[in-house]
Amino acid sequence: MQNTDLVGIAEIAALAGVSKQAVANWRVRYDSFPRPMQSLQSGPVWERETAEAWVKAFQGEETHVLSFINLKGGVGKTTTAIAVAEILAHEERKHVLLVDLDPQTNATVGLIAEEQWAELDNTGRTVAQLFADRLNPHDRAAFDIEAAIVRGVSTINDGIARLDLLPSSIRLIELQDRIPMIALAGNFTANPLEILKNALQPIIDRYDYVIIDCPPSLGTVTKNGLRLSTGYVIPTIPDIVSTWGIYQIVDNVSRFATDIGREIPALGIVATKVQGNNLHARVIDDLRANRLGRFGVENGLTQPPLFTNTIPQTVAVARGADVEADIRTFKGKYGTAYEPLRGLTLEIKRICENKTQ
Repeated sequence: MQNTDLVGIAEIAALAGVSKQAVANWRVRYDSFPRPMQSLQSGPVWERETAEAWVKAFQGEETHVLSFINLKGGVGKTTTAIAVAEILAHEERKHVLLVDLDPQTNATVGLIAEEQWAELDNTGRTVAQLFADRLNPHDRAAFDIEAAIVRGVSTINDGIARLDLLPSSIRLIELQDRIPMIALAGNFTANPLEILKNALQPIIDRYDYVIIDCPPSLGTVTKNGLRLSTGYVIPTIPDIVSTWGIYQIVDNVSRFATDIGREIPALGIVATKVQGNNLHARVIDDLRANRLGRFGVENGLTQPPLFTNTIPQTVAVARGADVEADIRTFKGKYGTAYEPLRGLTLEIKRICENKTQ
């Protein structure tokens, strides 16, 4: 076989019209990516015909980046984000990165032990260090995205191979109000809304899904998540207080999307911690009938649809968040909430991938 019949990463990148980094990420993300014929000193090489066939068959699947957001705490936002990420990774065999932007760190300590989180935090391997570096542009940057990502996380069966975590830190509480002032700190070329986007750029193509657990606010940290999101999900308890801020979320995200020049659609509202009382039943009926709050023709905003699956209140979920518990199955972790959580995950997957099942 002549050398002209062999191609390296640079040639495959040229065939696909992407960067060499994208091809390197595809090798990790896609099981169908062909194995190299051999590895030379200059790097791996593939038979041209095989590489061309793969590129032609490849449909350019984008990474689906979903922010989970509600302005009220305690609505099951983090639990829902974790469950969706776990089910996508384990049962749907997707490569998933969960990004914890909430300084409460509940998603982080719900997937790894607190001792491991403390070590990561002390060595600058959390999103707090990422933002701190931008606030101190004259100091040497300490954050390394490859070192910060924790691979194979979950409380289920000692971890899920396809699920990775970018952990948060309590230190983000003291940093988040200073992030909008990054330019004043002398970092004039850094857009404070694109810090996370720029950090994930080298590795995002490895993943089918990135799930972002946003803090309960619409500040700069949340907007960092929305900046690279292809959609967002609003978990809410079906009561008056928890649903009150949904209009504000949709309105603010719509305005932000206009500012950055691209759509950030709401995939839907998911009812969480549902109990069998009249109030919950009435609010769910209102959500299904699109009768929530100030949405309507006058303001041009449409209420996001309610997902079909609703998540019941269950004590099993609290036990499932204990990383020390010996949990081997999804039903062991989520109890009676497992089936609706799986149903919700499939609904999200269908919307993202435009498939009917």
